[in-house]
Amino acid sequence: MPRRTNDMRKHIITELSDEQEAMLPIYRDKWRSIQISTESIQQEKVAAVIKAAYAVSDYPEPEILFYSSPMTAIEKILAIGNFKTYLGRDIHSKFSKRVLDHLLHGIQQQLEQHLFIRLRNQIQHPEFPYYSTHSHPQVSYFPYTGTCLERQLITDLDKLKLEFTDISYFTSSLSRPAEWAIWSCMLDFCISVINLQHDKKKWNVIQDLMQYCDLIFQFEKVCIVCDRPCKLSFDAENLLHAEGEPALKFADGYSVYARHGRHPSEEYRERYYEEQDPDFV
Repeated sequence: MPRRTNDMRKHIITELSDEQEAMLPIYRDKWRSIQISTESIQQEKVAAVIKAAYAVSDYPEPEILFYSSPMTAIEKILAIGNFKTYLGRDIHSKFSKRVLDHLLHGIQQQLEQHLFIRLRNQIQHPEFPYYSTHSHPQVSYFPYTGTCLERQLITDLDKLKLEFTDISYFTSSLSRPAEWAIWSCMLDFCISVINLQHDKKKWNVIQDLMQYCDLIFQFEKVCIVCDRPCKLSFDAENLLHAEGEPALKFADGYSVYARHGRHPSEEYRERYYEEQDPDFV
């Protein structure tokens, strides 16, 4: 059984049993498989999840729009006059604080600090040591696509001659719940295996967002939902990567190229500055 201490009338868990630790790989595999899914979303199910997500974060039910890819969504929205008034304020950050951060804070309060950090590291980096060394570079068990997709959107929106504030308006409101896999795995493990107390409504929302949704633009009046990519490709270090073809692709053809987790614009920028300044790092 895990060891608990009584601190300020709260039970603080200081260690896990061997049986509990042995369950970690099951939860890692579960959430990684959800994260890299390329199955098309079910709009009816997603609509119900979005409504629940807004309700649990104290926002009124939004209008929900579905599109095949984020670029298609933005192009359609730009055609609407005064689109910012139509969409409302970006609530992406507030939603995260009110729901995901709130859940994590509650879990953290029930775990001894070093155990919380170690558990988080074990989830993301199964192989010991859980930090990079010269001979053993750190490899995340969970892939990440966000930076490359965001850079591709910025590049394409810049071609439309949009103001930077308009580009930022869209990119800052975009989230991909699948990228929360590390935290969802930790929450699931702590709730299901260690039996920690939690807000059930918020936990149900986080689970459903990850399992049934993909890319979403969270605005106060409107929530824009995009289908999952039909292709995701990663290298041996779980970085977004493909040679000579898109590493991420949507059914409507919108694509993102990446080499070992780096968008072409990053490589171009580095080559440019290296030519201007050989000492550039």
